[in-house]
Amino acid sequence: MKRKLIIYVCFFAVFFSAIIIYAQQGFTGPVAGAGTSQVQAVTVSQVNEVPHKSCITLKGNLVQSIGQEYYTFRDSTGEITVEIEKKVWQGLSVGPSDYIEITAEVERKRGGRLEVEVINIRKI
Repeated sequence: MKRKLIIYVCFFAVFFSAIIIYAQQGFTGPVAGAGTSQVQAVTVSQVNEVPHKSCITLKGNLVQSIGQEYYTFRDSTGEITVEIEKKVWQGLSVGPSDYIEITAEVERKRGGRLEVEVINIRKI
């Protein structure tokens, strides 16, 4: 009898621990060390002025696929290459005529090379 009670207590402890851990997923607040905690709305011409590890939003069109996960993004001020990983698409289909908003992180690589890694994409 004691043994069954101990097994039940252990089972429920693990069960409730899993529920608590699951409920903590999905935090949407700022992340320490992740650069600027605010998302800045910028244009393509302003991206070069943004600090390393900043989050930005751009509005415009994806005009072509360059290959693999790289695309040409265009707004009224110019064009820039952006990286969009497969997981970011989440089933969304976007053509050159679709007006979109992307949220991205700007990274400065060695030699001053700039990378714009898309975190989220949505049609507007």
